[in-house]
Amino acid sequence: MVNSLLLTFEVRQLLSQLYFISDFHGRWESQTGHNAPLYAPSSDSEWRKQLSVSHAAGLWVKMGAPKEKMVIGMPTYGRTFTLTDRRNFSVNVATKGGGNAGTYTKEGGFLAYYEICEMLRGGKAKYVWDEEMKVPYMIEGDQWVGFDDERSIRNKMKWIQDEGFAGAMVWTVDMDDFTGTICGGGKYPLIGAMREELLGTPRDKNAKDIDWEKVAGKPSKPSATLPPALKIPVSELLAKTKNKKGVQQLPLRDDSEEDDEPVDTASRPPQVMCYVTNWSSKRDGIGRFHVEDIDAKLCTHVVYAFAKLKDNKLAPGLESDIGDDLKEGTYKKLLKLKDKNPDIKILLALGGWSFGSKPFKELTANVFRMNQFVYDAVEYLREHNLDGLDVSWEYPRGEDDKASYLDLIRELRLAFEGEAKSSKLNRLLLTAAVPASSIAIEAGYDVPELSKYVDFFNIMTYDLHGPWEKAVGHNAPLFPIESATSAEKKLTVDHGAKQWMKMGAPKEKLLIGMPTYGRSFTLSDPNKFDIGSPAESGGESGKYTGEAGFLAYYEICDFLGGDNTTLVWDNEQMVPFAYKGSQWVGFDDERSLKTKMEWLKEEGLGGVMVWSVDLDDFRGSCGSGKYPLLKSMTTELAGYKVGLEYDGPYEGTANGGVAKGKKDPNEVTCAEEDGHISYHIDYADCTKYYMCEGERKHHMPCPAQLVFNENENVCDWPEKVERCSAHTQAPPSAK
Repeated sequence: MVNSLLLTFEVRQLLSQLYFISDFHGRWESQTGHNAPLYAPSSDSEWRKQLSVSHAAGLWVKMGAPKEKMVIGMPTYGRTFTLTDRRNFSVNVATKGGGNAGTYTKEGGFLAYYEICEMLRGGKAKYVWDEEMKVPYMIEGDQWVGFDDERSIRNKMKWIQDEGFAGAMVWTVDMDDFTGTICGGGKYPLIGAMREELLGTPRDKNAKDIDWEKVAGKPSKPSATLPPALKIPVSELLAKTKNKKGVQQLPLRDDSEEDDEPVDTASRPPQVMCYVTNWSSKRDGIGRFHVEDIDAKLCTHVVYAFAKLKDNKLAPGLESDIGDDLKEGTYKKLLKLKDKNPDIKILLALGGWSFGSKPFKELTANVFRMNQFVYDAVEYLREHNLDGLDVSWEYPRGEDDKASYLDLIRELRLAFEGEAKSSKLNRLLLTAAVPASSIAIEAGYDVPELSKYVDFFNIMTYDLHGPWEKAVGHNAPLFPIESATSAEKKLTVDHGAKQWMKMGAPKEKLLIGMPTYGRSFTLSDPNKFDIGSPAESGGESGKYTGEAGFLAYYEICDFLGGDNTTLVWDNEQMVPFAYKGSQWVGFDDERSLKTKMEWLKEEGLGGVMVWSVDLDDFRGSCGSGKYPLLKSMTTELAGYKVGLEYDGPYEGTANGGVAKGKKDPNEVTCAEEDGHISYHIDYADCTKYYMCEGERKHHMPCPAQLVFNENENVCDWPEKVERCSAHTQAPPSAK
């Protein structure tokens, strides 16, 4: 509702009466939320706090709607959810979809009021009144239902009168208890309560408000007693098998045995490649960033940008990078991150937008010059104990550049491979920062060939719009708006990633760029702020970054905290933007990055590239702790595994990589007699197990909160399985 208002309506030009409809939360979300709360609960995020009747009505007023023309919508239905964990039933808890369809309305996630009454009188449902939201919700098993009853309706009618609104609109009369035979309060109990409060017209003689708390009762606290272990149902399957000898146990692997050789796997965790810029240490005040500020546990790789070329050789970008006997250099400070995260890789980036294309053209124009650079680069990286090189040629264009770029990448990889074999050291990593534009990809990149040589493509899925344009547009929209032109629809994160896949890049090598900054504009008309509205220039410079049209996330937080700033969530692009007066900024926040991580996992991509850690809220001034954006990504990616399908000529040669042809001793191979069933540990995930049915292997999940107990062949509580005792929590104890 809030987004529809901000993106669709010129409120002052609407002359007829306004009918205000609310459907704030429902099955399209992954957490419980009330359909029409009068006020937002304190557990809501800052964005979700906009999703209430009072806030949305106030926004219409703020935009110029006269109160005497505003008719506030009152639903006679509820929105329902299926809880992930029925023991956790408060507002904003995890769900796994909409609730069960009603007997009569037959729509998942939706119940008419008379269907809700039927559940409340059925003896199993429990009633909860939420004093913050001033509305009730109901629990029955794993079903969660937010709705309005006479009590909440009367509260809302008093609020309408106090605020001076025109009245109430009902959606719809056919979903109230129109027969008067189900709820017990006479015909049309909800509409009757509205009429009584607003018009003073009494309800029918025998009509009365139902105290649902007395009828249904409150939900009780969970019991501290653990239920018995959940047996895996095998009796029916065993009855059909020829082998009646029972369940075959899988011998436990002796973890004390050392593996002589690397282990082959079909997946790996996602990569989180964090760029840090050398100019961030020169910012003023709280914007000044030092590499010691990096949280090493949040990144798998740190890429230091940028080195430069000197006499066609790799050279430090700043004199302070190497340091001297009196002062420690930045390279050594970066290497100290390994004290906190031994697995982190430190790479050096060469190139960048300011560096341009010309130096790379000159470098690759002569094969002897290029080869000398390659071998000097290996020596330079080893001298400073760095783990690899990131090539950021922005951008090769045309067939000559395309061939030269491929030659450079190929020669670097061949040199890295050869040096690793001779030195017996872990191979140096090779990554490439590349554009998201389909035109730029086609113009400069031989994608199938490049895929053989790079470890990862760092796709710059940002700066898709900015102050170089004459209309406002988001820096990094996940998806396009419906009204966009065919060309504009290609300027999205989704399209950029899929273009690389379409042209032959392996999904596991694609790291999707995530910006920790926003692009800002100065609006030509402060009253026109939708996507595509005219802009006269970039937005005002940030206090610390000092660049017009650009704001670090911590500067955006300051902007959002100012008076009269309006925050908008764009449901089409799945990103936020904000405006105040003539200033407009599009950016990513925790919600949009969580959404992008969900998309990334669905697409099976290799991970994220973050530009840049020094633009996130590294001091925690926004109020959500340090690095809120980076943490939102790593939290959402936890547990995600990237499938490894690409079989290139150099795969599995980097540190931590897997040599081909080596079998994982933990891999389960099913070789049973036909019909025989056995159960086996999944060493990678306590909450799952393998079931062998003859030669067929099934990967099975345990129910929520349980782990596989290999001794009993059951899904059991974690504290009963030593290797999984820290995996999940048991039910809370009674207080």
